[in-house]
Amino acid sequence: MLLALLLGSSAVFSQDAALQQAIAAYEGAEYDDAIDRFAVLVADASTERAVKKEALQYLGRAYVAKRAYDDARATIDRLLDLEPPLVELDPEDEPPSLMKLYYEVRRDYAGYEVQRPDPGMQTLAVMDFTNASVDEKERFDPMQQGFASMMINYLEGATDLKVIERERIQWLLEELELQRDPGLVDQASAVRTGKLLGANTVLFGAFTVHGREMWISARLVKVETGEVLLAEQIFGKRDEFFSLVEQLSGQVADAIGVELASAEADDAERGVTRSLDARLSYSQGLGLIEQGKYQEAYDKFMEALRYDPDYTDAQRRADSLRPQLASAG
Repeated sequence: MLLALLLGSSAVFSQDAALQQAIAAYEGAEYDDAIDRFAVLVADASTERAVKKEALQYLGRAYVAKRAYDDARATIDRLLDLEPPLVELDPEDEPPSLMKLYYEVRRDYAGYEVQRPDPGMQTLAVMDFTNASVDEKERFDPMQQGFASMMINYLEGATDLKVIERERIQWLLEELELQRDPGLVDQASAVRTGKLLGANTVLFGAFTVHGREMWISARLVKVETGEVLLAEQIFGKRDEFFSLVEQLSGQVADAIGVELASAEADDAERGVTRSLDARLSYSQGLGLIEQGKYQEAYDKFMEALRYDPDYTDAQRRADSLRPQLASAG
């Protein structure tokens, strides 16, 4: 019995060591070597489930770096075959091309609707906010994406709540050729998108910058009935946008009856920044990703890090683009 346990522990250690060697090859941009190493782990029937899952995620990234998109898609298929539990990819860590393949495979598996990890869990979709500013409108246009991603940062840690990633919403709008102009987001279009995604509630809104002041208005709508659960407007100094979003997130959580994660988490843990310049650069990067301008997006995320070196979300986004940039080289 003891011998069997020792042998089992040795096998797990060996798998972990092989995984780390493959990751080192990937991080060193030795993508062919990394693909070979990850493929061996994935093909081995004795490979632990957790190791196989991580190997498949890295394998997909390596295939993107080599422009082997059919292989990357097949890798996503194999990854989803490991379910349950639900396999979710995080767009902050994955190359954009891999995320699009993931959404396509998800669509083929179960349609557009988001899979809920728990039947009792609520699902919220956060639409991009409309920039209704007069002063410096062009400068603050990137915050249309920025406010949505910030709200998701705050709400995704709430108990009993699944927040749909912004990238899935944008992919859906593009896939179905729906209206993507955030200036035209209204209650009807928000509810329609929420229904397609299988969301219980949808949040949409607008912001206005005037001088040193900022106003944020938001509506939270119940998808099934169209009932407005929250209609709120808050205002303050534009350099205090962080506190305004924090306040609004708390009101949204109260309106749908969920509890936000501990307020004791620091900015680095949340992946957020209190620097307006860093947030604007980051938001510009999000918009550039959607335009397929990956090098420019990478440069914007690095610019955000110069404004705030502890801005972990910007670092993750920059890292996620490296295989995408390799494939364009």
